[in-house]
Amino acid sequence: MAFFPSSGFHYGNVLSSGNTEKKNLTLTFDDGPEAATTPGILEILKKFKIRAAFFVIGKKIAGNEDLLKKLDSDGHIIGNHSWAHSNLWDFNSSVRIADDLERNIMEVERVTGKRMKLFRPPYGVINPMVAKAIDNTEVTVVAWSLRSFDTTAVNPVTLLDKIVKNAKPGDILLFHDSCALTAGILEKIIVSLQERGYVFIPLDEMLNLQAYETH
Repeated sequence: MAFFPSSGFHYGNVLSSGNTEKKNLTLTFDDGPEAATTPGILEILKKFKIRAAFFVIGKKIAGNEDLLKKLDSDGHIIGNHSWAHSNLWDFNSSVRIADDLERNIMEVERVTGKRMKLFRPPYGVINPMVAKAIDNTEVTVVAWSLRSFDTTAVNPVTLLDKIVKNAKPGDILLFHDSCALTAGILEKIIVSLQERGYVFIPLDEMLNLQAYETH
């Protein structure tokens, strides 16, 4: 049986939010790099001087190496969102899951020279096989505390209202840089939250951790 990471059912050491005493937020994006939508998101983040975290799918890196390098050079954190992100990803053996994670780690390191430590499970699911693979690869699991559901949203105004209404201090916000709707509404989300006194800080600062292995 599989559970969402924050439940702690199969794996207890999951990070999903930061200090709730300060009006800080962190932006995170899954499922890239995506040539059609990620660059526009990067431009918005650059405009507002915000460092986000991008949990990338390894098989999408081929052909998007320059985009991955730009994520890094712009100061964003690159995290592991598996190599394949297949529908049956969590039904594999722990050995195959660990190999999948390591393959993504090696590909990102090949392109950027940095070895990822942070991992967000595909679909946010952890079962015993995934938990064992996490231990074997010694990655740090990062979930979220506010999920946008942007991949299923159809109305940008509704998405904006939902995020602004539900955001709270210390939240890690989950979006997808593969989603055109997100790219179109991101600037309004940032402005609306800043108008309410929120400050966007990087994931490593929010959680007081290192995003990459040090040699």
